[in-house]
Amino acid sequence: MEEGRRKIRICLMSMILAAVVIGIFYYYYNDAEAVSESAGTLIQRPGAESYVG
Repeated sequence: MEEGRRKIRICLMSMILAAVVIGIFYYYYNDAEAVSESAGTLIQRPGAESYVG
């Protein structure tokens, strides 16, 4: 019984670690263009592309 719980715990922890690593890669590699285009803001408003400042 204890061996089964240990295996489940190891499996769950490895899944959580994999999700965190995948999330970090997604944030840095797929979202890099959106961050650079928004000039440091987290929320873009409609029409923000036409603002000249």
